[in-house]
Amino acid sequence: MPDTVSKTDNFLKAIEKYAEQQRTQIESEAEDFKQKELDKAEEEGLREAYGLIQKKMTDIKINIAGDLSRAENASRKKTFTRRKEIEDSVFEEAERKLRKYTETEKYLERLSKSAKEIASVLTAKDTVLYVRAQDMKYAGKIKAAFGRDCQIEASDEISIGGVIGVSKSMGLLADETLDSGLLQQHDWFCENSGLKVTE
Repeated sequence: MPDTVSKTDNFLKAIEKYAEQQRTQIESEAEDFKQKELDKAEEEGLREAYGLIQKKMTDIKINIAGDLSRAENASRKKTFTRRKEIEDSVFEEAERKLRKYTETEKYLERLSKSAKEIASVLTAKDTVLYVRAQDMKYAGKIKAAFGRDCQIEASDEISIGGVIGVSKSMGLLADETLDSGLLQQHDWFCENSGLKVTE
């Protein structure tokens, strides 16, 4: 019987050894599975975090682009407004000085000179010279400078001063007004002042 006990002990030991090996193997496999699942979860977490970071970066870029666009538009609008203010100021001052000029003796000389220049272009007998109402007091001197008979009439279209000559038979108009001169200077100023606003 001792042999039977010894065989049973050996059998039990063998089973215990096998069970221990199986337990170690299962624990190892479980640890490997657990590590793989953790690695997988970590990769998924990193992918999700990367995707979230990319989305946030895209959102930030869009917001920055929008902010920059709004800031550029506001700056451009401010620059346009300032340019217009400068332009208006320059031409208001120029008009003020021209109006003051029309109160001087030199202005009468200019009216006479303008009448002579118009006479050299408008040679027809139907020529009419237009001046502002305030300048009708100079009609005799303007007619004398024109050098031949002509009609002189007041015109509301002339605000600052000067002379406009019209000949219907020739189909011509000669504008020697300070108004048109100022307008031409305005166009020149816009082209050459360096106050351009660019994109």
